[in-house]
Amino acid sequence: MKGRNFVWICVLTIFLLSMSSVNAASYKNVTAEEGLDMLIADQELVVVDVSPMYDKGHLPRAVNHPVGDGSLDEGIPMLDKNKTYLVYCHGDAPSIAGAQKLVDAGFEKVYRLAGNYRAWVDAGYPIAMIEDYVDVSPQEALKMILENPELITIDVSPAYDKGHLPKAVNHPVGDGSLDEGIPMLNRSKTYLVYCHMESASRSGAQKLVDAGFQKVYRIDGDYSAWVDAGYPVEK
Repeated sequence: MKGRNFVWICVLTIFLLSMSSVNAASYKNVTAEEGLDMLIADQELVVVDVSPMYDKGHLPRAVNHPVGDGSLDEGIPMLDKNKTYLVYCHGDAPSIAGAQKLVDAGFEKVYRLAGNYRAWVDAGYPIAMIEDYVDVSPQEALKMILENPELITIDVSPAYDKGHLPKAVNHPVGDGSLDEGIPMLNRSKTYLVYCHMESASRSGAQKLVDAGFQKVYRIDGDYSAWVDAGYPVEK
């Protein structure tokens, strides 16, 4: 009887220890210097700025998923668990919460920048700022399409079926489709935006910029300028 009790005690101890190790799963703090080494060594490293101050300055290649307004919670299901994540903010509490949210969601390679954005700046490391989109002529747009097979051309008009640029995708800005589509777009890609109206294409390009996309271009003159130049269209 005593032998059987001993066995059960051993089994229970092993179970509790295993549960303890699962619950102990956490992120790892890294210094600004270590963060820079990670950024240089791993081109697929995902840097997550969980602050609402992204547009005032952020780490290179960082994407913005503020933890305070629920944006990080909405974005987590779309993130790749196989990648490595470096999380930071402008304060300890949000960055700690953001890093832990990733861990709790099953991400295993999560790091937090100790000292956050301030530590990075104090170390003299480079920062990025949100820049406006760039207007390009139809000629320049055609050159971009021919030279960059991964270029994503976005038609933000409701008249897509009446004619659009080759391989363009349709995310109308007026009915909210672009807002719905932005979270699913790859921020590392280059985007070319146009419409049938200047105000709509400007609005669409700016929405991408405001969402943290850094390589955004708009066709000056929009669809009519493209057609007037004699360039091909699809229907």
